[in-house]
Amino acid sequence: MAAGGSNEPNLTPFIDLFSVLICFLLMTAAWIQLESVSVQVEKVPAPNEAATDPLNPPDKPPLKKTKLTVFMYPVKIVLLEDEVETSFPNVSGSWDVTALRIKLADWRNKFPEKKDVILSSEAQVTYGQLIKMYDLLIQSDWPEVGINPN
Repeated sequence: MAAGGSNEPNLTPFIDLFSVLICFLLMTAAWIQLESVSVQVEKVPAPNEAATDPLNPPDKPPLKKTKLTVFMYPVKIVLLEDEVETSFPNVSGSWDVTALRIKLADWRNKFPEKKDVILSSEAQVTYGQLIKMYDLLIQSDWPEVGINPN
């Protein structure tokens, strides 16, 4: 029998344990959310749907889709427009933001209908640098940024 005559168990250690478990659960949920990528899939009509409607002639074939990608490396940033590569070196720990803004504005002028850009980085690039580049893309009127971690 415990001193004081009480038969109730001490619940303080259990409460401490569960509060720590809840913290780990919240952190895990946050990291899982960071790794998930939202994908929107367009509904494409079947090839024979357009051919069966005599009132609406089939549209001309779509233009070739251009893939715009921003690769981040510890020593440089490479902007890739299909196969055309533009490189911006990392000088004294930072990139030339003005030149990057000019190139992104050039992309915006060349592709006014395009909204998406892929942002890819090496593992050595810090999370802060990745977020700064993400913010720069959003500020440069590229609202749909897909992040591709390597």
